Amino acid sequence: MKRWLPTGIAVLVLAGLWLIYSGPGGPDAEKDQEEPLFPGVRAQDVSQLVLREKGKVSLELKKTGDGWEFVRPRPLPVDREAVDAWVSSFVDLKNAEPVEKERPDDVAPFGLKDPELSLTAVLKDGKTLRLDVGSQIPVEGGNYVTTGDQAPVLKLDAMQAEGLRKRALDLMEKRPVPLDSEKVTAVRAEWKGEKLSAEKKGDQWKLTAGKNRFDPERIAGWLDHLTYLQTEELAVEGKSLAKKEPVLSLTVKWKGKERTYVGIRHKDRIWIMERGGKWAWSFEEKRIGEWMRQVEKEPKEE
Repeated sequence: MKRWLPTGIAVLVLAGLWLIYSGPGGPDAEKDQEEPLFPGVRAQDVSQLVLREKGKVSLELKKTGDGWEFVRPRPLPVDREAVDAWVSSFVDLKNAEPVEKERPDDVAPFGLKDPELSLTAVLKDGKTLRLDVGSQIPVEGGNYVTTGDQAPVLKLDAMQAEGLRKRALDLMEKRPVPLDSEKVTAVRAEWKGEKLSAEKKGDQWKLTAGKNRFDPERIAGWLDHLTYLQTEELAVEGKSLAKKEPVLSLTVKWKGKERTYVGIRHKDRIWIMERGGKWAWSFEEKRIGEWMRQVEKEPKEE
């Protein structure tokens, strides 16, 4: 029994050391702690964002009283949730590891002399934050980054680095009809001479026009697809199209409100806009036709 005592004591000592070093406050816990790149900065502190690609400004957005607005490449409708998420991804960057303790005299080998990507945030208090994104890191992945001309070179993981790269289309509102389809109580539509009119009674849709062609049981799904209809091109100001005769007309009603959307044929595309609205979104005519066919009755089998 006595000969096993030293061994037992050694096991207990080792177990205690393991608990100390792997428990709260130990080296493992220190690794798990997230180290923010911009400590103390919150997304709501940012008032302007400028993205440069290879030295040229590709995106610029400013915060306004109503949210955000595009400055460059040009005015566009803004997807506020997408912009807010982009801002958060920038200010919440974390765990960037230094390549060396001090900044090298030459940062060209890291792709930071003329960075491929540079993002600058202006804060409400006038201060600026900057992140230059350089070359990809061989083998382990990610990118070399720096936060200024005198700042050290850091390694940032690939997911965070790529999340900063955005196009105008990524941050633009791409839906011409962003409404809650479940709240719609009446709808009228006209497309290529075919007219549909329906009202919602309880959970059921009843057709008042187009009974021979359209299926009332398909209206709910048809409206759902409308709200998710997204363009793949940049929007334009609607005033340039407002005088043209529409080929599509759609009116929706909910809770005493009414909104009408029209589709204008221009340059082999259908441009959808709210009547009197500021923006127009472009779609292939085939895509609008497919959407309208979703509410048609199934053809009868012969």
